[in-house]
Amino acid sequence: MIALLLHRRYSLKWRLTFLFTTVMLVLLLFLTVFIFWSTSNLVYQHEQQLLNQKAAAIASDVTTEITEDSTLDISYLSRLLMNYSDSNQSITLIDVQNGKKLASIVGANWNKEPDDFYERILVAEESVRLPSPAHPMLVQISESTSALKWYFTILFMILILSSSITLVLSGVGGYFLSKWGLRPLDQLIMQIHSISPQRLSERIHHYNVETEIYELIHAFNLLMDRMEEALVSQQRFVTDASHELRTPLTIIEGYVSLLQRWGKHKPEIRDEALLALSQECDRLSRLIEDLLSLAKMQDATQISSHKTVQSLTPLLLEVKQAWLPVYPAQIKLSFEWTEPLFLYMDRERMRQLLDILLDNARKYTDRGQVEVRAYSDEKWVHITIEDTGIGIPESEIPHLFKRFYRVDKSRNRIRGGNGIGLAIAQSIITDHQGMITISPSAQGGTKVHVQLSKASPT
Repeated sequence: MIALLLHRRYSLKWRLTFLFTTVMLVLLLFLTVFIFWSTSNLVYQHEQQLLNQKAAAIASDVTTEITEDSTLDISYLSRLLMNYSDSNQSITLIDVQNGKKLASIVGANWNKEPDDFYERILVAEESVRLPSPAHPMLVQISESTSALKWYFTILFMILILSSSITLVLSGVGGYFLSKWGLRPLDQLIMQIHSISPQRLSERIHHYNVETEIYELIHAFNLLMDRMEEALVSQQRFVTDASHELRTPLTIIEGYVSLLQRWGKHKPEIRDEALLALSQECDRLSRLIEDLLSLAKMQDATQISSHKTVQSLTPLLLEVKQAWLPVYPAQIKLSFEWTEPLFLYMDRERMRQLLDILLDNARKYTDRGQVEVRAYSDEKWVHITIEDTGIGIPESEIPHLFKRFYRVDKSRNRIRGGNGIGLAIAQSIITDHQGMITISPSAQGGTKVHVQLSKASPT
């Protein structure tokens, strides 16, 4: 929930600034620790080298003293060690054979136990080369690095101060850089806000912009194209539907007025009016059913799909038995198919598709024949319906699947069409991920070709 509120509250500039500053903070922490650790190691190595050199110098002086005077003078050795004494060091001359301390000097600030985390105890040892009669000795120097505390404190303060200044500068710079980088996006937002519902045809220009902004503008323009097309289609649908509904209502109103005036006393006029009223009511019912069916087809949430893998052959037999009595004697209806014809389909929708196509073929064929063929190849199941009817001009074919579109409105009204059937058919085929094409038939009529994805029998 907190993340969601932050996501809604802060702009992209602030989020980019926060991200950039966070990354810089992590980087500075890593660099600070690395610089402090590496510098301290270099200082300790340098101190260790100085300590080794000092131990070697003391061992050389002791060797010289014993060489010049074979008698070992302990007091002299103590004075010799005193010359090399340091407040933070402990210098000891040890008899290696029995482990006895021959001489020892301890500084005033010498402490065996480190007080701070960066304090260490450095140890340097050097053997004393003695004449063969003498016992072997060892010079041992121990040093506490507490004297370096001030150096490490200053180094730590410098690193913290420089990191803080760098972090502040990176935050300010990140904000201005993000603001400068997002300036084209701000301009785009202003242009989008300027587009009103009355100016949906206006598009955003994308000249001399970055690739990402160009892609965003291009996608937005495509979205506006689809929205404008959908709005125009909706307006056309409302206009066409209103016109289609108004026509039968006007006829019904006319006959009702006729009956009210003087037709109810004349049987022949009353019968004519009642027949016309019945026909127009049927027409209204069919139109409303088609509109509801088309609306459900185009709204995926309204479709209760019952697709299963099944053979098309039983459905073809059912359609053949249902439509053979409907076709008039002057039109020969024939079916031919080659198995196997397995589809992943909704049987009810597929029956509706075949009914629409056969009904169209019957309406627009005065005499001749209608041939239904079904076959399959490696990928598709093909269904063709070819008639010898009045045909369709090729220039009109691209518009056939538009709602309420009719090639000849007056002739289609006489034949009973409302221009919705093919739109429903296309929606069914789209739902089944297929294709439909309409072309002039070689016999002078129309050929409808449906392709549906072939399925393997279960």
